[in-house]
Amino acid sequence: MQKSTWMKPFAITGIALLAFAGLAGCQGNSDNATSAAKTPLGNEAASHPAMNTADTSAKVTSGKIIATINGQPLYEENLKVIQSSLPKSKNIPEQDLIQRMIELRLLASAARQEGLDKQIKTKAQIQNAVDNQLANDYLSDYLSKMKVTDAELQPEYNQFVKGYPKTTQYKAAHILVKTKEEADAIIKQLDSGTPFDQLAKEKSQDPGSAKQGGELGWFDADQMVPEFSAAVEKLKKGEITQQPVKSQFGWHVIKLEDTRLAQPPTFAELKPQLETQYRRAAIEDLIKKLRTKAKINIMAVPATLQTAPAEASKPSEEAAPAAKP
Repeated sequence: MQKSTWMKPFAITGIALLAFAGLAGCQGNSDNATSAAKTPLGNEAASHPAMNTADTSAKVTSGKIIATINGQPLYEENLKVIQSSLPKSKNIPEQDLIQRMIELRLLASAARQEGLDKQIKTKAQIQNAVDNQLANDYLSDYLSKMKVTDAELQPEYNQFVKGYPKTTQYKAAHILVKTKEEADAIIKQLDSGTPFDQLAKEKSQDPGSAKQGGELGWFDADQMVPEFSAAVEKLKKGEITQQPVKSQFGWHVIKLEDTRLAQPPTFAELKPQLETQYRRAAIEDLIKKLRTKAKINIMAVPATLQTAPAEASKPSEEAAPAAKP
């Protein structure tokens, strides 16, 4: 019956660690035979530079050794990173993961022997992957240390309430039956004094509301099918429809119990989204401060990389060439 079971989405956006997570993945092509999707660990390996880079700064050099490959150690921390990246639905045995990691190391070693790690494209992919991981770790650490109080969120909540739409909400009950004849008979019984809730419990075909005497609770007009909403909007408080209302579900007899202005969510209900927005703004401020302190000089994009429309590929202080896929 209802299109929505709670309330309209709040006009507040969610948080994201900027676009860093997608940067490393933009460097590879789907037609590349050695893409991450072809490796023993699949896509999981691509997001962890410690597993697929020749850069010594990204290598684990201490800890518990779980295997050696041609005398080179494979550390437990490498395994933990891979395990943490896997979806919870993937319950891969630890020994199987270790075997896949060994195969990955063997393939990486073979690539170095072929000199692939010296190719400029590969170096750029590795550098971007390391930057990507460090940037996300930095932001995660920054957010973990941030303490957000209710007092800091209250002004934003007040502003949200001030701008909340002044729409009408309705509280109604209904009795749903299959035919117009049944609905007409129910209206006659109601006119003769039979309680609405009694008839709803006895005759309504709506399993969700029949047990509650037909009660639907509070709702916005657009949460119901159009025919139902149109009928409710014409009723006065306490009135019952004198003609059955037909919808895709059957025939309705409707009683309007009350109306009110739409109620905004409470501070407690909205707090998670308010905190998300607060943290997002803090990240944006952090990035602005870092940019202000830095000396940035963006050169023109090489002509060979200008695959986008001319206006989209013009140099900008807000989009560096490295971020282009």
